[in-house]
Amino acid sequence: MFFQTGIDRGASGTKRVTLLVFPFSSYYRVLSSSPRGRKIYLIPSHRVLLRTLPREITRPREAETYFREEILSLLKDREVLWHLWWEEGRARVLVAEPEGKLEKGAFWDAEPVALGRAFLSTGLESGILVDFGQRKVTLVKIEQGRLAGFRCFLGEVPESEWRGVAGPFVLSGGGSLSTEVQNLFAGKNPTRVSAVPPEKVSAFGAALWGVIGRDLPSFQAYLPELDPERVRRLSGILLTGLLLSFLLWGGLKFWVPAIHRELKACQKALFLQRYPGVPAVAPLRQVKTMIEEARRPNFQVLLSRALEGLPAGTKILSLVFEEGRLRIKVEVPEGRAGNLPGRLIEIKKIPGNTEIVTLEFDGESS
Repeated sequence: MFFQTGIDRGASGTKRVTLLVFPFSSYYRVLSSSPRGRKIYLIPSHRVLLRTLPREITRPREAETYFREEILSLLKDREVLWHLWWEEGRARVLVAEPEGKLEKGAFWDAEPVALGRAFLSTGLESGILVDFGQRKVTLVKIEQGRLAGFRCFLGEVPESEWRGVAGPFVLSGGGSLSTEVQNLFAGKNPTRVSAVPPEKVSAFGAALWGVIGRDLPSFQAYLPELDPERVRRLSGILLTGLLLSFLLWGGLKFWVPAIHRELKACQKALFLQRYPGVPAVAPLRQVKTMIEEARRPNFQVLLSRALEGLPAGTKILSLVFEEGRLRIKVEVPEGRAGNLPGRLIEIKKIPGNTEIVTLEFDGESS
């Protein structure tokens, strides 16, 4: 889940609405905390243009050319945002002129589109939302969840605009609470956006960007747009990786066992050549055992080395041969322990000016 904030810098002051949004679902919660997360700023309706291009235009290149020559050229090099899309075989374009700069990570949204999202949040799919602001009135028409059109009036709405207009109606904006508006829509059973106060409906619609109304136009792509050339390169890399993985799997399954059998045959042949007459059961393990036994000191060799170094008259008390080591405990005159061979382990003095000395001999003893 993440946060995003819709911001409406209208004539009556700046209004903000922050939502806690749950990805991959249309569930959200309106928060009363300070603005957090991604910020979406509104471009007011009187600075937004919506046009459906002629039926004769049937190709994307034709639509873009027409837009640049017939619409964009009239704006006299103004900095505008635009979005061109196709709907039921017709090319449509949304153009807006933002005011000011945005901080990093924020983006623009057209107010009529935001009001369309607010309309859809009521559960209706078709009808008209009328937003009564301090200086303007915006009528947004939604048909089957799509933006059919909108009108913006700087001041009062002519009575002719209401003739023949059928609902259902959704009212928003601070001006919708006036007695005049209440009388105007008496008997038409208008609906309201219950999630936020009337004056914050536009900001609420901006905060709903990407949550509901994804069939509505947007200057910011709802999903990341992929470069076709990059997609082709990535596809080639993935295909090469899959091919190499298959070859590696085949090698592990078929070639490695064959190489292993050949190596074992070579080991057996070399063992029989070096040790004729010895059964080759596990050549590597057998050679390792032979090497360990060859390095292990012999009892007779160690005993001979110990006896040769002991002075005459030495009394041997015990002999222990364990794990390739010979341990001898002898009784010698006092002060002679330092001249004895082997590794000195322990000295005990006993009555009679003698000492009991424990010596150890192994393959490294001198």
